[in-house]
Amino acid sequence: MQRSSCANCTSSRGVLIALSALVSIGLAAAGRAAAADGYPGSGGDVANPISDRFYLRIILYFDKLQTQVRVDPTDTPNGGTTLGGESDLGLPASDRNGRLEMMIRMRERNRMRIDFFQENRSASTQLPRTIIFGDQIFAAGSQVDTTLNWRMMGFTYTHAFLQTDHFELGAGLGVHFIDADAIGNVPATFQHEEHSIAGAWPTLALDSMWVISRRFALTGRGQYFGTTINGFNGSLADYHFDAQYRWKSPFAIGLGYEYMRAKFASSTFGNPGRFSMRSEGPEVFVRISF
Repeated sequence: MQRSSCANCTSSRGVLIALSALVSIGLAAAGRAAAADGYPGSGGDVANPISDRFYLRIILYFDKLQTQVRVDPTDTPNGGTTLGGESDLGLPASDRNGRLEMMIRMRERNRMRIDFFQENRSASTQLPRTIIFGDQIFAAGSQVDTTLNWRMMGFTYTHAFLQTDHFELGAGLGVHFIDADAIGNVPATFQHEEHSIAGAWPTLALDSMWVISRRFALTGRGQYFGTTINGFNGSLADYHFDAQYRWKSPFAIGLGYEYMRAKFASSTFGNPGRFSMRSEGPEVFVRISF
């Protein structure tokens, strides 16, 4: 964890601009791929997740959240107070979020999936106890304003090692660019503390698709990686399942469930602290593909 200024305030806008550019690139690439070799399941006019060269999923996500954060004083590992974001700081424990996901298929068996997730929450509450938040001590009874922002953009490549007209199973690697900010203010005493974590995190990925019929399909995937090294330990897990109905090509609608858990902790001098967040819940989506 490291202290930060307001430089991260515009990162969300930059990520959205980058995602829009990637969508445009994906559409162009998929258009060029239209003349390439055919895919299993592409005979006739039957489109499905196995034969699609490109898709864009527009998602409404109903998530439940559980967060823990500990911001340690400079060069004092484990010196901060472990706080429950929802129980101690009053952050909302549920939310409705928009998400975006796109995929580009490169020839028959290679896929690149790009997804973006953002969760921004804030609250104001009276502290029931004195806490240490970074280099600040917030006294019991103080009215503290808290903001917790989480942004994650993932790029995942998979290769289908098993592929038939109705089933595909692939494995690969992902990288997730993460930016998280924790901000605490006590207006009455002019106290302010802001910390952030930012970086790239790899995962191992497994994707599967089952085309049940002309209109119905199931998809599922899982990604995970965890490590401990030199006073730092972290893990990221992301699991997804959905059922979709091909209403009318190129449109499909669907229901799904998403589970994401991130844990990062550092006991190194200069960057001590801990952050963990779990987000899970159902989703509904529209899928545009060709």
